[in-house]
Amino acid sequence: MPTLPAYPNLDQLRRQAKDLLRAAGSGDGDAVEQIRLVSDRITLASAQLALARSYGFASWPALKAEVEARTLELAEQADAFLRASIGDGSGRAARMLAATPELARYSFAAAVVLGDADRVRAELGRDPGLATRVDARSGWTALHVVCASRWPQFDPARADGLLAVAQLLLEAGADPVGRSERRPGWSPLRCVIASSNSGPSNRPIAELLLELGAVPDDHDLYLAGFAHDRLELLPLLLGHVASVRDVAEQALAAPLSNDDVDAARLLLDSGADPNRYRNDDGDPVPAVWTAIRAGCSAAFVEQLLQHGADPSAAGADGRTPYRLALASGRADLADLLRESGADARASDVDAFLAACLRADRDETRHLLDADPGLVSRLTDDERATLVRAAEAGNSAAVALMLDLGFPLDARGDNGATALHAAAYAGKLDTVRLLLDRGADVEARDTTWDSTPLVWANVGREEQRDDETDWDELARLLAADG
Repeated sequence: MPTLPAYPNLDQLRRQAKDLLRAAGSGDGDAVEQIRLVSDRITLASAQLALARSYGFASWPALKAEVEARTLELAEQADAFLRASIGDGSGRAARMLAATPELARYSFAAAVVLGDADRVRAELGRDPGLATRVDARSGWTALHVVCASRWPQFDPARADGLLAVAQLLLEAGADPVGRSERRPGWSPLRCVIASSNSGPSNRPIAELLLELGAVPDDHDLYLAGFAHDRLELLPLLLGHVASVRDVAEQALAAPLSNDDVDAARLLLDSGADPNRYRNDDGDPVPAVWTAIRAGCSAAFVEQLLQHGADPSAAGADGRTPYRLALASGRADLADLLRESGADARASDVDAFLAACLRADRDETRHLLDADPGLVSRLTDDERATLVRAAEAGNSAAVALMLDLGFPLDARGDNGATALHAAAYAGKLDTVRLLLDRGADVEARDTTWDSTPLVWANVGREEQRDDETDWDELARLLAADG
């Protein structure tokens, strides 16, 4: 196996891949065999993969990332290392440090983010102002940096050192409640909380800041709702809020987006008012309607209702929660809302969409016989019922709606077609059905301008369905090039 040079050249590697492809194309047996080991097709992509494997990398992107990491100048590497130590939960910072140990000694900031207490103590002894100095680019102090460090996740053994660094900075005059002027609202406490979305939070530092007067606000509670250890972190934060009822608004949006009943219960039992709910964008919206629209479980909606949420408050589309539940095929929620005294009036459209989602051909035909123009009057959001059924893998409902005249190019959230949604969710049978009906494999969503194949790749990375044959799904979506 060849060894990658200490400072490899990406252009040279690209040329090597092209040379390999040309050799294989001219019949060179060794080149053909090298490519055939990784792919049945003789293409540039397979030649790049073969070259990457020859250097011991799983993929061309992995080789490329390694090359880019090695060829950066040390100053640039150090800057990239700090950013990765704070904003990248993938572990890239750990890989960078392993490849270039010199990064650990490069700067005071590197010592802070790594929890090198001895080095920080020595640097503060020479220049105490380092504890309070604001970085011109980020607007953060060293205390923000140590609080935002993700190294407790990359290397848990560094957690004690990071706590020691935080204590040293505070003893030297760092403000435990100071907020960045360049990034309004970002306090050291928020930095601790935000860093926990990719692994356990550094709670000892959070406890230290809380003891010194830090008070969580609504957005802090919201971010904590996404933490890996949120069921431990949230109670800690809630215990330092004088009146959760007065503070929490957007906080409930985090558990709602994840259908997290336990986190929602912590907030609601502590006083969060579901009738003051704000969504992820900070807009006031009805909590029950939003939970149904997001596909939350009956247990989640029941939590909201038990804590006084209005069961009848309509959403932006004018539909009440009951109507939305019917139109979403959620009979369990419709029953729950009726039992809670919700407005249980519904339109013929709601009944029609509910019948579609049940794949009840007799009922849909009955409704259309009484109102032949019903399908043509559906709003864009009502036509998007097709997209939501596809994401759920409800192939029978998708087939019925297409038979009834729902457009294949109906758009749902983020401008996705039904094929985008089914591909993302790994619903192979539904993807086959849509392709058989003529769905466009080159359709682009209106948010990221991406094809269904890209959506499938994202779904695969997120492991939304481990039982899906993702390779077969990709083959189907790539069949037309």
